Amino acid sequence: MSLFRLLKDLALLIYWFPLRICIRFIPLSGVYRFGIVGGYLLYLMSKEKRQVLSDELKRILPNSNEKCVNNIIRESFINYCLSELEVLLYPTVNSDYIRKHVSIIGQEYLDKALLNGTGVLLLQAHFGAFQMLLPILGNCGYIINQISVSSSLWKAHATSAIQKIALDKKAQYENLLPIKHFSAGDFLRPVFTALRRNEIVGITSDGGAARKTVEVHFLGRKANFPRGVADLASKTGAVIVPAFIITEDKLSHRIVFHPPLSKKNNSDKAIEASAIMQDFADILSDYVYRYPHHYGYTLCLRRMMAS
Repeated sequence: MSLFRLLKDLALLIYWFPLRICIRFIPLSGVYRFGIVGGYLLYLMSKEKRQVLSDELKRILPNSNEKCVNNIIRESFINYCLSELEVLLYPTVNSDYIRKHVSIIGQEYLDKALLNGTGVLLLQAHFGAFQMLLPILGNCGYIINQISVSSSLWKAHATSAIQKIALDKKAQYENLLPIKHFSAGDFLRPVFTALRRNEIVGITSDGGAARKTVEVHFLGRKANFPRGVADLASKTGAVIVPAFIITEDKLSHRIVFHPPLSKKNNSDKAIEASAIMQDFADILSDYVYRYPHHYGYTLCLRRMMAS
């Protein structure tokens, strides 16, 4: 076993056992500082990822100097570490937590979409603390469902018994949330049922590993985005509402809902899906240019997976 894998397994053990128990007793400001230190250590240890992300950032931000790029890379690792730490805070997310640490912009777009009566497809990207958005909404009283990759699929790619234990623990934590989970790739009848009940179904849609994808222009080049959310909207009449979460100082968050993505009413379903997903890619591109450290780690992983 390599030293890096050994350190990774050790970190997972600390994360899911002593840290998971202790973190709810640590002030949020302390968790924030701990995440900064952890992210900086991850930055120092991840030479290959630093180089990959540097190449990506120099391509999409050609006018940025070396110092600026390095700052974004470091902040990207810190943001990733903070986002993973927040998973352990799921049990503390309640109305009091939301009142103190979360602001919401554009909530009227979500509420108006629900008045349509055909359900809402809440469209996210792997941007910032995206894992916190649905738990926050669930604790705001919305009926939330989520299409996600099940832990059993990730376990098939685990490289150690400790990683498998960690995935089981994460699945247990997620199942305690006020969210119903549907596994990506399973039969979609429960999703159709949830939308008929006028519920919210959350889905992340910026990865290219889906069975059906469409080509979009994203950050200055072509990329493959899943077309599933557009196809679901076409079949069910559900409204697609994009949503993003921005992490601010000391783990406070700003949630931003956008106006629904308009349907193009094209008889060719592939062209229809491509146009809808291009609209989403344009919105996501704007966020990445404004908050590159919220998407840096995802950019790095996309590049490495593509390679």
